[in-house]
Amino acid sequence: MALCCLRDPEALRIFKTSRLRLVDQLRRQRVGVRASSGNFPSMAAQTGLGKEPGKVQIYPDKTREISNYWRDKYEKDAKKYWDIFYKRNENRFFKDRHYLDKEWGKYFNSMFQGIDAGSAIADSGSVSVQHRRTVLEVGCGTGNTVFPLTAQYPDLFVYACDFSPRAVDLVKAHEDFTESRVKAFVCDATSDSLVETISPASVDVVTLVFMLSAVGPDKMPAVVRNVKSVLKPGGHILLRDYAVGDLAQERLMTKDQMISENFYVRGDGTRAYYFSEEGLKKLFADEGLECKEMVVHNRQLENRARKIKMDRRWIQSVFYLPEERMPTAGIESQVARVSAPQKSPTISESGHVRSSAESASACPENGTSHEATEALVSKDLHEEELIVDLSEGAAADLFGGPPSPEPFEVVVGKHTVHALCLNAENQHTFAATGFMLWESALALATLLAVNPSFLRGKTILEVGCGSIGLCSLIASLAAEKVFATDGDSGTMDLLRENLHLNEENFPVQKIAPHKLYWGHADETAALKASNGNRGFDLIIGSDVTYVEAAVPLLFETARSLLRETSPGAQQPQFLLCHRIRGVSESEILSAAAAHGFRVEGLWTSDGYVAGEVDRRRRSNIELLFKEGLEDIATKHNSLRLLLLTPSS
Repeated sequence: MALCCLRDPEALRIFKTSRLRLVDQLRRQRVGVRASSGNFPSMAAQTGLGKEPGKVQIYPDKTREISNYWRDKYEKDAKKYWDIFYKRNENRFFKDRHYLDKEWGKYFNSMFQGIDAGSAIADSGSVSVQHRRTVLEVGCGTGNTVFPLTAQYPDLFVYACDFSPRAVDLVKAHEDFTESRVKAFVCDATSDSLVETISPASVDVVTLVFMLSAVGPDKMPAVVRNVKSVLKPGGHILLRDYAVGDLAQERLMTKDQMISENFYVRGDGTRAYYFSEEGLKKLFADEGLECKEMVVHNRQLENRARKIKMDRRWIQSVFYLPEERMPTAGIESQVARVSAPQKSPTISESGHVRSSAESASACPENGTSHEATEALVSKDLHEEELIVDLSEGAAADLFGGPPSPEPFEVVVGKHTVHALCLNAENQHTFAATGFMLWESALALATLLAVNPSFLRGKTILEVGCGSIGLCSLIASLAAEKVFATDGDSGTMDLLRENLHLNEENFPVQKIAPHKLYWGHADETAALKASNGNRGFDLIIGSDVTYVEAAVPLLFETARSLLRETSPGAQQPQFLLCHRIRGVSESEILSAAAAHGFRVEGLWTSDGYVAGEVDRRRRSNIELLFKEGLEDIATKHNSLRLLLLTPSS
């Protein structure tokens, strides 16, 4: 049993075509409330959104913030998500930042003032160590800041660090990389001490370009302290990052992707914080760094090819570490905000557009605020000579856009299922829970695949089948007929696409997809009519018992859809596979009994048996399924199989 990305080119082409047809439908799913059951949402969305009469709301009320489980997961796996990002995009995503010299050239140039060129050159022809000027780039990515600097300043030495090993490898693989000019190393600036690699108080300039926003707000002070430890007295920190009110933030605010105030997770699992001027000043002031410049850019960028306009906001700041003899007046007294009036953008003959608005801050000794700079309007957003980092605009489109299902192959025994589904990390961004494959469905499908006699000749109903319908596909290999049902329209649309993708490997003509809300009499009757007004021999479901209010409706619906028992005939059965989450086992069994079911079998993957009754129930499952249970017990923790039959 395995889940892997699809590699066959023709199959991938078919997947991409199918995905395009689904994008608009899936985007509509994001408007609803987000499904969640404790820390782990389940696969089925069955009883509706509580907006229509006669339907029960099984989703919790919409909240602005993601759950604690996802918040902790994104923090713990931050390095993994960025590593995946660089694996996917390598050095193609962000463009080289050639605006650095124009924006901050005076700080780079000032490092070399007072150095005699003749005395600075060592015998080897390179700049001697005592005269070498150094820059530290924290969060170097693939070197989009590093290599423009080394090209512009031949006598500069750059330390480049990133906590993504893949990003550092890409820097070292760059055609302009040389160890005499650049030292690239892996470092998590929130926890790894920079002085282990760089001498204390030895760096002239530190650059933080769209780096600090990727760090959780609670860890930002640690980054600033770490950077300060290697900065020379009088040295500067040059920062550019996202500002509150940016278009990307506005998009993320509508998608239940907020981790905390001004802190969001993008569709690919990476995170972004949006800074206010006051918050950024305080962050550095608390660590003894003074603000020298601060500008909030507010510009409307236009992509003429795509006919879209983007209101982008970013903050650009310069902080410095005062020398001991310098006064350390409070930051609030040193920095004053000056806001430029709102103006419509004007395009010059050279093809440049002036900003619609900028706010600027400067220290009193500077005397003036920054003038509005220019940003190029590019047809493809990939021009190189840009003051605005338009690659960040492209990033907003990619990161802020809704994640769409990706092509996978699900291998169950000797069978391969092609599937469009979501990665688990993106599940929180959709209202329904059926757009991804859950563990219990994999386990149940494995069990059915190696026990075809349990299915042979039966008419089967799967409740909460999700968008893949994995168990329905496996069941179709032996069953007479399979009805695959789910309560979410978008899930059912994707299910039909996935059935189409598996026409060559499975008898999908035996599978009938139907939308079914539990407890909804009209839909229950319509489904039964589709089966010739006969009940079903077997009902199966995986991860469908996680919402307390929905469990009674599940058993009510299942009992009404099972065929009637007859003397001498095998009893109809209801088989569930799940983990206990949200609803206790005693509550599940009580609801089942209240709606006319009795427990025939109960098996747990951890082998726990409480008494004689549990031993008998476990034995019944083991007699029914001769193969597969040992494999499930090995690969899945705390998984349960519950076999029910009508009590009368």
